[in-house]
Amino acid sequence: MAEIQKLMACLLWAGRLDSSPYAELLSSIHWDKLAEEFTRQFCNLIGQSYESPLSVTIAAGVQGLPTLLKLMNVMTGKKQEWQSMKQLPVPVDLDREFQFHSIFVCPVSRDQASEENPPMLLSCGHVLCKQSITKLSKNNSTRPFKCPYCPSEVEADQMGDAPPLNILHERRCTGG
Repeated sequence: MAEIQKLMACLLWAGRLDSSPYAELLSSIHWDKLAEEFTRQFCNLIGQSYESPLSVTIAAGVQGLPTLLKLMNVMTGKKQEWQSMKQLPVPVDLDREFQFHSIFVCPVSRDQASEENPPMLLSCGHVLCKQSITKLSKNNSTRPFKCPYCPSEVEADQMGDAPPLNILHERRCTGG
């Protein structure tokens, strides 16, 4: 409320604000903050991140590093096991600012996934959109088809929905 009162009172000094008790409102610091806020809002409007992708990646890595160091200490004597793992045996928890939302583009059809055309996880581990799978299996859910990325044979009726895919950065220009 005090800020609003200040702004209303400075209207009395219109045209001579620099000689008023409210001259600090013209400080370059305020203009810099305003310019930064406009930039953040513009980035948010066009769906882009305000933060540098490299700085976000480094910050996420620094946050996950303690978990990975503990895992490394535990797995030091089990070198063979460590090299044959397909994924980490422990979750690497990151703050909300490093959580991303799913936008998947099918590598076969180049279509963006949607509720009608969701990403589907093949038994070989590759992910395609449902419509691409339907075309590859020629509308026959019992007939196996070859994965377009590896030599595996896949049966359309044995697939489930793909787990959420964290591809695009959700933290928009709002800074967190």
